[in-house]
Amino acid sequence: MVLHRPASPVLEDQVASNKRRAGSLMAGFVLAVVVVVSVLGALLGAGMMSVLLAMTVASALVAGAYVKGGARVLAATRARPADPVAHARLHNLVEGLCIAAGLPKPGVYVIEEGAANAFSAGRGPRDASIVVTTGLLQSLNRIELEGVVAHELSHVKNHDILPATLAVTLIGPVARVLPAPAVANLVQRAVGSRRQTLADLSAVSYTRYPPGLIAALGKLRDADTAVGCASRANAHLWLAPPLSAGDAGTVDILPSLEERIAALQEL
Repeated sequence: MVLHRPASPVLEDQVASNKRRAGSLMAGFVLAVVVVVSVLGALLGAGMMSVLLAMTVASALVAGAYVKGGARVLAATRARPADPVAHARLHNLVEGLCIAAGLPKPGVYVIEEGAANAFSAGRGPRDASIVVTTGLLQSLNRIELEGVVAHELSHVKNHDILPATLAVTLIGPVARVLPAPAVANLVQRAVGSRRQTLADLSAVSYTRYPPGLIAALGKLRDADTAVGCASRANAHLWLAPPLSAGDAGTVDILPSLEERIAALQEL
């Protein structure tokens, strides 16, 4: 059973802000496609039909990203449903924290990956998935894992998974051709610069135990978090930097784990 609790003014502001970010991202994508096609059409002498076609195609792509974005992220990262028996601890933690947060239980997935990391994706509380690597499950104890699960559920609760998931599909294609700083700037504008920090702070309100998440982030700081299925297109989703040290794709997207630990220690 899900306990529906009144949302705080702060949470309501976050939800509204994230919905606006998602709307701006979708509108901006359509506008960018139409502008590019209009310029090319003018140079090539094409008529308004090319612009109308571009608007139609761009709108269809946006609709597909909105409806299928979460599923595409799961497929791209090779995530599979977490077995209720083999991963009973994970399922129990998710269920307990969902009651505390007043959320329906999201899809729970694992990635067979030695590196320790996690992310969440989807449109909102009723279409959400949280994903953890097997390396994370092996490296964290129950209290630490509870902190990480609470962090990912915080992304679901405040709806910031919507712009973050849309960014993977809509910004992802150009991430391969643009310089890393340009990609980081686009993603940061789409998802916000405080996404992870806000989720950390919300997480400890569910667990009532900041040391759990602090210890988890401390382990991640000293562990291998580079995930093979990560890319510059989805780097912003992950709990910890998912790319190798030689890739600058996460430089301006994820705050440092040291900064996040320091913020939690001040609570």
